[in-house]
Amino acid sequence: MQAALSREKEVDILYEKLFEEKILGNLSEERFQKLSYKYEDEQTELKQRIQHLKKVVAEEKQHEMNADGFLKLIRQYTDIQELTPEILHTFIEKIVVHHRENVFGEMVQRVEIYYKMIGYVELPEMSRQEKESYMKSFGYTATDRSA
Repeated sequence: MQAALSREKEVDILYEKLFEEKILGNLSEERFQKLSYKYEDEQTELKQRIQHLKKVVAEEKQHEMNADGFLKLIRQYTDIQELTPEILHTFIEKIVVHHRENVFGEMVQRVEIYYKMIGYVELPEMSRQEKESYMKSFGYTATDRSA
């Protein structure tokens, strides 16, 4: 962003010098028009880029503030022994449960958990072996899954 801001100032100075050269008669009208269009186009692009970069920087700062706030919440609950409604309300903004679908012969139901201050965190896909191991560790059987 600093490079874009300094280039914008530089283009302003170049445009002023170009205008002075035209006034002094050191530059033809055709050349002046060609260069002025070039500088105007570059300045328009720079302004758009700067506006976009400012937006990106603001979003990043917001994410940092949200992450800091979330970390403060986490520090309050360092030794959770039981998941209570109070704890859920503290950490979770909303839960979206989608309709069950049959995907390649397997019933799948997507659940999205939106955490306070950080939003939805997408988890990586699990392999079939990881899913089966996970189901086994919680005592589920193949008949439980089809129900």
